Amino acid sequence: MKRPFFLALIIMLLGLLAVSQTESKPQPQQPSSSGPAHSEPAQKQEPGKEHRITPEETKELFQSVDEILHFASERTLLPVKHPVKKSMVSRADVEKYLEEKFRDDVDRMRFERSELVLKKFGLLPRTFDLHSFLIKLLGEQVAGYYDETTKTINLLDWVELDMQRPVMAHELTHALQDQSFDLHRMMKKYEDVEKRGPEEPNALIKIDEESTCRTAVTEGQAMIVLLDYILAPAGRTVETSPQFVDLMQAQMEKHGDSPMLDSAPLLLREELVFPYGQGMKFIEQLLKHGGKKLAYSGVFENMPRTTREIMQPEEYLAGHRIAPLLLPDMGFLKKDFDPFDAGAMGQLDVSLLMRQYADEKTASRISPEWRGGAYYAAGRKSARPSDPTSTAHIGMIYVSKWSTDKAAQDFAHVYATALPQRYSKVERVKTGEGNGLAEQYTSADGPIFIERHGEVVVIVESFDEATAGKLITAVLKQVQEKPQAGN
Repeated sequence: MKRPFFLALIIMLLGLLAVSQTESKPQPQQPSSSGPAHSEPAQKQEPGKEHRITPEETKELFQSVDEILHFASERTLLPVKHPVKKSMVSRADVEKYLEEKFRDDVDRMRFERSELVLKKFGLLPRTFDLHSFLIKLLGEQVAGYYDETTKTINLLDWVELDMQRPVMAHELTHALQDQSFDLHRMMKKYEDVEKRGPEEPNALIKIDEESTCRTAVTEGQAMIVLLDYILAPAGRTVETSPQFVDLMQAQMEKHGDSPMLDSAPLLLREELVFPYGQGMKFIEQLLKHGGKKLAYSGVFENMPRTTREIMQPEEYLAGHRIAPLLLPDMGFLKKDFDPFDAGAMGQLDVSLLMRQYADEKTASRISPEWRGGAYYAAGRKSARPSDPTSTAHIGMIYVSKWSTDKAAQDFAHVYATALPQRYSKVERVKTGEGNGLAEQYTSADGPIFIERHGEVVVIVESFDEATAGKLITAVLKQVQEKPQAGN
């Protein structure tokens, strides 16, 4: 499923730097070539008055860019091919940049196109205003960013001075990634598919999980370098003190430091943290089992393809790959429906569904059994409801594959049990033959069909029975004729 648009954000939770530095017990030191030079704590400011980086402080920070860039290069083994441009920007500059980026970014366009589908899945509240929320959240969460187009690291003039250099360590890692692997070109591949939209559903399905993995790798590497930078004064690294990865991940998952993030639906909270927290843990495991070459350049040359590999690094290390679960030609829908959205439903998505519908325990039990998933949504022609939050005109098919028949049955049961959380007027009108093989429900959005065939579950919502039958038959034929590769 499409991830929310968040630029290259870095979550700098209050106290994170202080906690990490305190627990690593760094000793005061003078700047030297053996480690990064940390600045002195910023001077106390008047209560309620926001600090602004002075021209003198800006000059000092800019002078440390090359030093921190080479620190990141030493940690990642990614070469410094040329200097990085730098800029100190104000809130007004960032707001203008975000507005322009937000307006033109294809990820944002896709995510907003998927908004009604997310609401249909029950992952967003029906009345939730995604656009306004993302604008506000972006403004709160940005602590610095590397612009892949202008090749510039942008520092923010309101971020405390003692937090600027760790931010630089993170963002300069992106600059090194860009110099070796051309991040803009990598993103262009996904943008071209996004622009074509749901007319080519399988193209969207193929890139969904890949795109998420790319973000988790790039942000995970940058978080490891940030943590190495924090630990360097104590002579430690993530490799020698891996417990600090768990500490930082736990800090990210705490609530209370970000009012906007704390108020976000589960989907947005988890999708924002995932590339940084889980991505960082993934890279730490690659460091442990394969060293720096595998964790940095090696993973770029052999990218994980599914969120399962990020969530379970042992699957990536073992070479276990799961191919995308592609959908059949559904041209017969074109008479009455227009393509609306399509995408993969990966292990991360399943985990979120199970957490939303049930609880953490259920998610931990069911989601690792995922072996593929995809959805397709179509809008009924000439059906534009007066209520903009209505999803009744959106028909959807969701197919998933599982490790065993039992896992498929468990997933189908949880999904069916959660229908009243998503729709009003839910009633079961047909029960499967004792094992949930085929169930039918009615709801305010129309009929819902849930069928399980061995390890495959097919769910069709808001299509009439005849159309649903055609969709289920086509999907099962596709899955049976073209079995997935993987474990």
